[in-house]
Amino acid sequence: MEDKTLRKGLSVTAIILVAVMALVMCLNNVNGIAFGDETKYFGIPFIAAFAIPLLGLLIILTRYCKSTDTVGDMIAAIGVRYAIFGWCFIFVMRVMGYIMKIFFHDFYMQNYSTIYLIMNSFNVCVVCTLVLALVLRGLPTVKIEKKTIKFGQLLVLILMVYGLAQVGSLMGMPIHTVLTLPTTIKEQESLGQLQDLLFTSNTVIRIITVGILPAIFEELLFRKFLIDRTLRHGEFISCAMSGIMFGLWHGNFQQFFFTFFIGVLLGFVYIRTGRIIYTMILHGSLNLVTSSITTELLAELIKRTGFNFETGQVEELADYTEAMNSLLPILLLMVVWLLIITGIQVAGFILLIVKRKKFKLVAREGEMPRKQLLRTLTHSPEMWIFFSMALLLFVNSYIPDIIALFI
Repeated sequence: MEDKTLRKGLSVTAIILVAVMALVMCLNNVNGIAFGDETKYFGIPFIAAFAIPLLGLLIILTRYCKSTDTVGDMIAAIGVRYAIFGWCFIFVMRVMGYIMKIFFHDFYMQNYSTIYLIMNSFNVCVVCTLVLALVLRGLPTVKIEKKTIKFGQLLVLILMVYGLAQVGSLMGMPIHTVLTLPTTIKEQESLGQLQDLLFTSNTVIRIITVGILPAIFEELLFRKFLIDRTLRHGEFISCAMSGIMFGLWHGNFQQFFFTFFIGVLLGFVYIRTGRIIYTMILHGSLNLVTSSITTELLAELIKRTGFNFETGQVEELADYTEAMNSLLPILLLMVVWLLIITGIQVAGFILLIVKRKKFKLVAREGEMPRKQLLRTLTHSPEMWIFFSMALLLFVNSYIPDIIALFI
């Protein structure tokens, strides 16, 4: 009982530190937007002042969250360790960014999108994966029976992934659009941070860091590492945690809903097959198309309308007729491609509805009711440390730009 009280106190303290750090980072970003990027350097000591004690607190908490015998203990143990993963991602990314700005400022700013994608990929695929594997090492795992699925079944699952992606995008984009609308109206040249990164980065680097590597390492992080350690308490809680944590970690509403849905589906596939390679293929099939064909077509279409990615402004067209003749072929190609993708998405969603009974989660003997499992998950102070880390990403995706409009 004393350990649980201490755990709760440490967890609440950690959540407060995350909240304060989020506020400091948000204000620091506002300074950068309103008064120039160089002003962000002044915020480094303040961010570190909260981030370093937070890491120490999380490490101490892992000593009190070793048991996974009950659902509550398992959720606490996972929450604390994924919070360390979250701290590592946020803090290391900030440090790398500041180092690049201080020592290689001009080169960094000229190649920002490509360098950012490389740093982000290195952070997730190397640093964070190693850290999470290390802190999860002591938690017991479940060995899942390996099964093979046929090529045709894999194709059907790929279609379903596209269907879920479309449904999730339709749910998330209105919220994302409303939250970014004030900035878009004031700065008409802005495409949004995610679009800027995709459209202005090196094509090969983008395909590797957005299309291939996340499909490998995010599946390890949010499927294999997670489900191997949660499945002993049932398929439902494993899929729920895989979907919720994967969705939240994307840090914006543009991606949250479809990554949540896909996370649940991929979690189910991994539980049924025991082969992470299948979920990597499903994940990669979506990422590769988005980062290559769709992005290249959109970028070319935008360029031909006169938008200059380097200046962020729409240039006046010298010859309107020539511009239209140049624009029409790529526009036609884009329309054809969107019709193909839409057809795939609709087919995938219909297949998901038709075959929905095949995605039934099997309850284990003595498994808690699902409402109680979700209540345990959402009421765990330790898990809320991870949730607060993810919410920090949401805050920094939207709030600084909105606040900066009024300064």
